[in-house]
Amino acid sequence: MQDNYEQINKLVEACKNNDSAALFQLYEFYKPLLLSSVSRCIYKNPKLSRHRDDIFRESVFVLQKLVEQYDSTLTYFSYFLSTRIDINLFRYVTDRYQAEEYFIEDYCVHEDLYDPFNKINSAISIHAALEKLNDKQKEAIELYFFDGLDQEEAAIKLNITQSSFSKRLQRGLSNMKELLGDDFLID
Repeated sequence: MQDNYEQINKLVEACKNNDSAALFQLYEFYKPLLLSSVSRCIYKNPKLSRHRDDIFRESVFVLQKLVEQYDSTLTYFSYFLSTRIDINLFRYVTDRYQAEEYFIEDYCVHEDLYDPFNKINSAISIHAALEKLNDKQKEAIELYFFDGLDQEEAAIKLNITQSSFSKRLQRGLSNMKELLGDDFLID
């Protein structure tokens, strides 16, 4: 565990010396945390949902700002980042997209108040599992569950038979269940 903290601190120090490769490694390592923070910003202000992808990409600027503020003699970077990412990203988003003003203090409460049913973490897990499927299975799941097409409509759209679509969908769901574990129920 201590090795991980030391490795992260080395990356942070490299970032402070304008090493963009180190910043990219930090960004990749903390991607789930950043994605969760983006989701909480959008939950707080749903009007931002149309900017989700942009906000996620721009979260690297907030990460870089926090790297510059970090003092390794006070705490570990992971703790520093996790306690500051939401407020800093929310401020950045508010400034960048001129979102409706909120009291920043109202936003700085425990994450569970904004996600009492763990929907954000579930959505992140589902998204990560979808990305691991092959393109055909992913497309079938997206058409059926996210676009709301029935099997016949989706099959027509893909120019395949309904039975082929059904098999593709079932294989995708089986793989999703395998990736997500027994806690994820598929009916």
